[in-house]
Amino acid sequence: MSVIIVLAAAVFILVFIRLMVVFKDKISFFSTGLDNSFKFGEVSVLWKLAKQCDLEDPMSLYVSVPALNRCISSVITKARHNGTENSFKVQNFLARLYKFRTRIALVADGKRGLDSTQSLQKGQRLRIILPGKGVFFARILNSGHEMVISLPRQKDVITVAPEEWVHQQIHVYFWRKGDAGYVFDSEVGKAGIFLGQDALFIRNSNQLLRTQKRQSIRCACQIYAEMFMIKTAEPDYTKVDNEGGFRCLLEDISEDGALIRIGGKGKPNVQIKLQFTLDEVFVMMFGVIRSVEFNAAMNQSRLHFECKHIEPNMKNAVLSFVYNVIPQEQKEVHEALSATEEDMTEAGDSAPAQEEPLPEGMEQPEFTIPVDDNETEEEILKELE
Repeated sequence: MSVIIVLAAAVFILVFIRLMVVFKDKISFFSTGLDNSFKFGEVSVLWKLAKQCDLEDPMSLYVSVPALNRCISSVITKARHNGTENSFKVQNFLARLYKFRTRIALVADGKRGLDSTQSLQKGQRLRIILPGKGVFFARILNSGHEMVISLPRQKDVITVAPEEWVHQQIHVYFWRKGDAGYVFDSEVGKAGIFLGQDALFIRNSNQLLRTQKRQSIRCACQIYAEMFMIKTAEPDYTKVDNEGGFRCLLEDISEDGALIRIGGKGKPNVQIKLQFTLDEVFVMMFGVIRSVEFNAAMNQSRLHFECKHIEPNMKNAVLSFVYNVIPQEQKEVHEALSATEEDMTEAGDSAPAQEEPLPEGMEQPEFTIPVDDNETEEEILKELE
């Protein structure tokens, strides 16, 4: 009897091991999904989707938005071919997949985060702001207890001597390849020689902030302008209007728009053209009023204007005006961010958004689809076969 029990146990163990080997990929996939806070049903959908799309590595769905995009595109293509694109089950399935896509993008984004500058690699490009002196370029020579960087230069010229850096507070910007832009504050401990070249020794930091994509700079102003309504679908960008305009005041301006004060109650979503003179340069900006702040007591409105078109020479005039008005500190930050974006481009990366844009043909539904509690994932997938 005991021999039979032992044999049965041995067979059970062998079968169990065999099942573990056969289904190890699926077990790992489900385990990872559950560890990442996905529900069992969601993981089941993802597994079937990966198999349906012939993904070489189903696990890529947890870390790769492009992999999930590929699967969603496959679902849409098959549904269109079968004429089931607008069916309840397919649309509900797609709605959930888009939700998965957002969650996966956030999970993947969180895994790429940088917690300390000690993990930065040798050769990492740095853009350093020395307040009052401008933006400098340097590279990491070594990173350990402290970070060793090459002596910072401006346009490949040493403009600040090594000893002048010592004990200075600095702001360091950089682009981490395949990840994002970061900034941290540090202090220069000492200057010296490292592997035969001039170097600075600065403090490492655990306080890193992700930088946002460089935005256009706005500056306050008091510029009188003429505002004209655009009444045609294709306005003439070269025509100068002399009649029918409204006198207005620009209270701030940038290459991308302006804040306009005007008498009366303004309306949003109206296409307009602005004409004004800036430092002896005639400027025309074409665009749309995005929002309105109405002051009933004064019977005046502030119009938030987004510029959609401006000629290059006029844009340069606006940039020149803005750049000459903003504080030096803001100029330095803008220059550092611009240089970091250049490093990003050189690294072959693109700026991350909070969520990647969907590929063409993958429009995300803007409606909510009711859930049929009786439907199964097999029924949904069957419509795509």
